[in-house]
Amino acid sequence: MTPKSKQELINQILNGLSGLEELDSKTRQDLLESEGWIIETLYDPIPELANRLKDYFDWSNGKRQEDAGQLLEEIAYLLFKSLKGTGNIRSYQSYAAQHDLIVDGASLMWQVLMIYLHLSREGRTIVIECKNQESSISDQQFSRLCGLLQNKFEKTSELGVFISHTPASGFPKKKTKERQLKDARATQALFHAKSNKFVVVIDHKDLELISNGFPLPKILEAKIREIEASTLMELSFNENWQEVILPPHLKKYANEN
Repeated sequence: MTPKSKQELINQILNGLSGLEELDSKTRQDLLESEGWIIETLYDPIPELANRLKDYFDWSNGKRQEDAGQLLEEIAYLLFKSLKGTGNIRSYQSYAAQHDLIVDGASLMWQVLMIYLHLSREGRTIVIECKNQESSISDQQFSRLCGLLQNKFEKTSELGVFISHTPASGFPKKKTKERQLKDARATQALFHAKSNKFVVVIDHKDLELISNGFPLPKILEAKIREIEASTLMELSFNENWQEVILPPHLKKYANEN
């Protein structure tokens, strides 16, 4: 039925979005991914992204000199600018000289993206942190981004994303049925269970997929779905805790009664 007024059109669109939210995640995913809908509607890589991804892989293979930290920040900016419906991309710097990108949107396409990523339409901000380091993202670094989502973006963001040359600690290096969680991977699952928010990592292997034409929204959705699945499993958390004898500088007080 053709809408008779602008308000009627808006109401039809909002009803459609509400209908998407009411579908189960599998049905919603199948609908939104039908006939290349994501690539055509939600994601359109801008030309500069392919160029800087090539520079990144040349740097990674030792064929190019780059400020790798700035290069990853550029890739992060271009990746999220390629999402249709993106509104503002702002940069923030903490006391630790850590730059974060804050991406938000208010358009209907952005709201559809939020629904596709299993996120609330009200939480329309994505917090991004870039990491260029040889070691894996540590539990402490992972917890910092979780803290930002929970404390500074409690009402406005449900998704944090690392763009990193390396994966996070505790994540299996290949597909596995391992159910024990540890380090940053344990923090990821626990944080989601307590807050219903997500923190994911786009690492070197994911950048290879993106460079080969795999759309960013599909990668994000798969990682979010994996976190959701982990909360339904009976998991053991390996923190390697064990009782030990009090160290001398504390034991000296134990016998003073």
